[in-house]
Amino acid sequence: MKPRLKGNLWEINYRWPGCSKIISERFDTYEEANARIAEIKYAKAIGALRPPVKPPSKEKFIAKKFITLSEFLDEYVQLYGLNHWGASYLSNNRHRIEHYIKPYIGSVLLRDLTTHDLDIFYNQLLEEPAVILKGHKRTDRTVSPSVIEKVHGLLRSALNQAVAWEYIARNPAQYANIPEYTPGERAIWSEEDAASAIQLCDDPILRSAMLLAIGGSLRIGEVLGLTWDCVDLSDPAQPQIKIDKELERLKKEDLEDLKRRDRSKVKFEFPNWKKTPSTTVLVLKAPKTESSKRRIYLAPTVGKALADVKAAQEQAKALCGDGYTDYGLVIAHDTGRPYEERQIAEKLKAFIQEAGLPPVVFHSLRHFSTTIKLQISNGDIKAVQGDTGHAQARMVTDRYAHITDESRQHLAQQMEKDFFHRSTVPASPVSPSQDADMQALLPLLQKNPDIVKLLIATMK
Repeated sequence: MKPRLKGNLWEINYRWPGCSKIISERFDTYEEANARIAEIKYAKAIGALRPPVKPPSKEKFIAKKFITLSEFLDEYVQLYGLNHWGASYLSNNRHRIEHYIKPYIGSVLLRDLTTHDLDIFYNQLLEEPAVILKGHKRTDRTVSPSVIEKVHGLLRSALNQAVAWEYIARNPAQYANIPEYTPGERAIWSEEDAASAIQLCDDPILRSAMLLAIGGSLRIGEVLGLTWDCVDLSDPAQPQIKIDKELERLKKEDLEDLKRRDRSKVKFEFPNWKKTPSTTVLVLKAPKTESSKRRIYLAPTVGKALADVKAAQEQAKALCGDGYTDYGLVIAHDTGRPYEERQIAEKLKAFIQEAGLPPVVFHSLRHFSTTIKLQISNGDIKAVQGDTGHAQARMVTDRYAHITDESRQHLAQQMEKDFFHRSTVPASPVSPSQDADMQALLPLLQKNPDIVKLLIATMK
């Protein structure tokens, strides 16, 4: 084996054991080629000869200029979404892309997409059937303006990234018109309704969940994900809880994608209790924001209810023995298994119908809690924000502070007492005799202007 000059480079050829193909390597100098020959001979002698590692390709990356919207959105999810979105938001956006964007405008070339195209698309969606998720009973709905608003928000963000990646020069979604959508105000209970609900509810699971939502301003996922190691009942006068996780059901596909990016916030995965394979998994995960991790001080009534739940669980463990799986959950079945959001929602709906209370959803209790805390704290927004876990104080006032009829009536009464009652001074009544005297005095004053001047000077 000797180096041979090939053009400006020195080439050597050899074989390695188990392969009949000739391997060629080239070097800049004769000395480098000879040094490589010496390495090969030594490796053969000790039985350690291996084929050379192929250097990485130096081909220049060429961006696809004729990419479709569908292809771009797939790339957007992989390069942007998996690096910025949480599991729930990732799942929701994938759902919107697959069911509400790709079937209608996915084949349009990204560079050809216009604002006019989007205006037509949004109006078309209003007449299209909505995608019915598993468990939903109504199947006759069309796509709602609220869904279109979310689709538009996704497209606007994605197309901003397309501008950054220089696929397009401007964002066609920037000036697109979407159907008018006015979010409805969430119904919440009055103070009287909420108090009645707590008194009437004899279901210990539902009552405990309601007390945590009202007393601690918790989300349903935080209620169901609360574990006993985060509950401090050592001081009955000042019970406390720590919120550092929430229970949620996630799609396995989305969770695995985030795990590969090392962005999974899952702390624990529950086993699958179904007999058939499932595409989702129930997990305990860290809250979506750092501000959601918080310590909350509870009223003694809530602490007493938690102590009762703890005692009932200890009895269940003793009765079930090995049949009880202890996950440390505060809100749990008699066997220790977790409750899910839909199960609590069904309990609340049945209770409301039985008790004759105004219909609300479970999240309404968090709204009620925030509103009542703002009232009794005299508007201490930062204190309330500490309980709700919002990153910005305006979220407390803009979204969750409902103006109840009772508070508006109380406001009107306070205005009467503190302002109008003091600022309005009624005029003294004039008697008939005084009125007659004035009528008689008027002609005299008109005939004697000097008397009028004297009276004015006297008053001064």
